[in-house]
Amino acid sequence: ISLMTKSKLLITGGCSFSSPRGIKEKKTWVEYFQEKYDYKFYYHSGLGAAGNDLIAQRLLWSLDDAKQKNYKDITMVVMWSEIERNDIFTNDWSLNMKTDNGDIIFTDNIWSNLLDDEKSTHKITSGFIRPGGKPYTEEFYRNEKQRNWILDYYKFYNEELSLMNTLKNILLIQNICKSDDIKCIMFIMKNIFKNIDKYPQLKYLYDLVDWDLFLLYEGKYGLYEYTTINDLEYWSDGFHSKFSVHKSFIDHFDKDIKKLC
Repeated sequence: ISLMTKSKLLITGGCSFSSPRGIKEKKTWVEYFQEKYDYKFYYHSGLGAAGNDLIAQRLLWSLDDAKQKNYKDITMVVMWSEIERNDIFTNDWSLNMKTDNGDIIFTDNIWSNLLDDEKSTHKITSGFIRPGGKPYTEEFYRNEKQRNWILDYYKFYNEELSLMNTLKNILLIQNICKSDDIKCIMFIMKNIFKNIDKYPQLKYLYDLVDWDLFLLYEGKYGLYEYTTINDLEYWSDGFHSKFSVHKSFIDHFDKDIKKLC
């Protein structure tokens, strides 16, 4: 094994709360985590509007790529997104929009200093469209074709199923980390489990999750509530936390992070 593969490597994932390459106050915790805990190599797979299906697939692609390159000392850190974000898979490229969130995306556009041009630009033949939450009927939301397609899909939206799928994604990532001896840390962008008691049938999945891998503020909250409770600063949209808050959030969990990685 070459010396390079002995270096420790970080894989991160999530939605816009975890997307890399932000400018100034719009940077996120992923770069801070990488620098603070001294990871020389990284894959940052976070992507605006991503739901938990897409987040899980991008983490798995990054993991496979790292393993193919013979890396062994891997830490995976994910901040799960809102359960309402049901990513929809398609190979119909007439639905593709060249906008921030309306494009078809899959395992491409993952940032890493182990990829040829720092961004995975491999060609995809199909992928996910990200509604980014429950869709709007108004014209500002996407274009007419994509909007109607998403609205049709969401006629079948079911909160219990969305929660079930999120728990399955969590179990999938936790268990591949355990089987492959990968260090694993999980956050949430906000309290996505608040309605779990409404669905007693899902208790079996909830119980199977290893909650010791989750770092939750006050035992149940994510970055969004951390920002509100501590009266910290958001972007002008009142939803995304400024980079200073991301740093404060990671620092808050420093002892727990060091125990887990």
